[in-house]
Amino acid sequence: MAWTRIARSGTPRVMGVNSKYSGLIDVEVDLKPTPPREWANFFSQPFAVPTKLSMHPPKLSGSIVMLMPPDNELDAYVANVDARIEAANDYFEAHVLPNLEAAEASAQRDKASAQTRVAEAQRRAEKL
Repeated sequence: MAWTRIARSGTPRVMGVNSKYSGLIDVEVDLKPTPPREWANFFSQPFAVPTKLSMHPPKLSGSIVMLMPPDNELDAYVANVDARIEAANDYFEAHVLPNLEAAEASAQRDKASAQTRVAEAQRRAEKL
């Protein structure tokens, strides 16, 4: 399986003042490439990295992370996203990727075995 570590792409975009909570701003952070489901699940877990209790958790939708920080905490929120990205990459590489690679290798072995069987049967059939 081809795997590329997920990374923050570009700079965070401040979208405006949050419509529900006027003391917060809406910020979007792009990820590249779009993370797989297992990576996204770990990224979204509260235990992924140490986080202040007052921090609003990031929301991940496809390749966009949405944040709701107070104006003066934007740096801390982006640093938290960066830490979550690294933690999710490490988790994926240690716990998910080996299983995906093993399944892919098994599927390739099964395909090669089937092709060998068919070729052998074809050779036998041609001698009849």
